[in-house]
Amino acid sequence: MTSTSKSLQDIPGSSTQLFESTNVDLQGENTSGEVDLDALLKYHSSIVIQLGLIAGLFKGFDTLYDVVGSPDIPTLALVPIFLAFSLKSRVFNPLDNERPNLQEAAENKESRGFQDRVMPSWTPPGPVFPIMWVLIIGPIRAYTAALVWQSNGHAFLHPAIFALMFHLAVGDVWNTMNNREQRFGASVTGVLCVTASALNAAYQFYTVDETAGNLLGLPMIWFAVASSLITATWRLNPSQATGEPESLYPVVRDGEQTRFSWFNVENE
Repeated sequence: MTSTSKSLQDIPGSSTQLFESTNVDLQGENTSGEVDLDALLKYHSSIVIQLGLIAGLFKGFDTLYDVVGSPDIPTLALVPIFLAFSLKSRVFNPLDNERPNLQEAAENKESRGFQDRVMPSWTPPGPVFPIMWVLIIGPIRAYTAALVWQSNGHAFLHPAIFALMFHLAVGDVWNTMNNREQRFGASVTGVLCVTASALNAAYQFYTVDETAGNLLGLPMIWFAVASSLITATWRLNPSQATGEPESLYPVVRDGEQTRFSWFNVENE
């Protein structure tokens, strides 16, 4: 794997205030545009594995709740549980879907998935990202999930709550494509899937508790910004093989393949 430095001054609409150049890993993209079926299989199977593990854990929670006599649990007491899932759902996913380092992002430093590629001039300042995810979106997800739990008969393994878990799983896979693998084209399609799953979760919450659904719908404003940012970034980072914007689906690469980081398995 080699790398190249791109001068942001040579690319219209790119940010020159945050940094002067960025090093982008060159991964041997197949110029034929062949669909990477291996990657697609691993993306989908990782979601199945993640949801299966979470479903088993939720079933255990529900069983334990029944065994101890169905005690009354204050809504706020449930928030830390759902907050942990919101911020650390990736521990259930076998792919390497690490987020950008929030501390480095807050300092506008290069981190995996942030400032490691050419980004639009209107990219929000680094501190915006940890504020949004850790202090706003995460707590909203946690609180609304707690409201749904109180309204659905006290069940963790419930379609509405599971819709949120599916959204988190889709987001985890998107992080693999965008941050780890730097598939800029596939990331555009992926972020649209993340947005659609967020809309579905908000709707499912609304069918159980209107307040929860309305609150969970508020982050859609941020998803609209994120989708625009990912699309603009895709346009600013053309394929190293063709000089054109990457395909909106994962293509075969000669230098690197999707792998399950749990088992450190990588196809040769």
